[in-house]
Amino acid sequence: MDISSFISEDFGSVLGAGAALLGIPGVILAGAIQGKRALQGAQAQAEAALRAAQEQAAKALEAAQAQAQATLETGQLQAQATLEGVREMSREAHAQWQRDRCQEIWAAFVAELDLLEAKKQATSNESEVADLLKAYAMVELMSPPVVLDKASQARNQATVVDLMLFTLRMQARDAERLERAKQRLRSDLTRGANIADTRGRLAELVTGPDGEDLVESPGSPEEYEDMRERFDRSRAARDALEALAAAERTPDDLDAGGRARQALLAAGFAELEAGSLVGAAQLDRGEQQQFLAADRRELARLRDAFVEEARKELDALGA
Repeated sequence: MDISSFISEDFGSVLGAGAALLGIPGVILAGAIQGKRALQGAQAQAEAALRAAQEQAAKALEAAQAQAQATLETGQLQAQATLEGVREMSREAHAQWQRDRCQEIWAAFVAELDLLEAKKQATSNESEVADLLKAYAMVELMSPPVVLDKASQARNQATVVDLMLFTLRMQARDAERLERAKQRLRSDLTRGANIADTRGRLAELVTGPDGEDLVESPGSPEEYEDMRERFDRSRAARDALEALAAAERTPDDLDAGGRARQALLAAGFAELEAGSLVGAAQLDRGEQQQFLAADRRELARLRDAFVEEARKELDALGA
């Protein structure tokens, strides 16, 4: 190989190599630029993906919060509705209890009024309205003012009737005492009815063994005293019975009452007893019964007024 060929070939190679060496920085520069762009693109994609993920997460969170709020509100509404239902049931149960209790209490009070109204006189020395007053105490606890007012009027009239019943019982007792006194007087009258006093001499008409009438005179001082006592008691008994009969015929005649009292004293009755017997004799029992009848009619009227008002209240309560 000649020098010219060597030079031309090697020089060409050298030139080619040099050109290649000169092209390396360009390649490196182009690669760097391309890598930077790829990196920037990747970063942009990553940022875009992050923003999209954040937006999606925010939307998901908002949706979850909205759903949670809706669920909470629905739960609150359901709980409120349940609570209101329980309250309504409680109110209805209380109202039903109140209706039933009021009806029971008012009926018991009316029953006591009816029992009192049916009585014609007291049955003992105790008050006839003790149970009625207990029933009224319950009425006070459960009744509205308008019902309680009617019950109060009926109760007050019941005490008036109770007093009248007791008065009639006392008068009936006095009448029994008067009858026993009359029986005693009649017995005294009978025991001396056949004795005669002729200027201090006593004789008694008696029936003999064969049914014939016999006249007996006292055979001893003791017999005389016995006959004298029977004779005097008989006359006093007769006078007392006549005086009592006169007093009974004229209840308003004070003089007749005074004479009957003196006659009873003479017949051996104590002063207080004599006064009580005269009072019983001159008592107008028919008038007393009329008073009781009027009191009972007024009680019946007030009882009906209470019942009417109680029924209105029960209707208002839904009974």
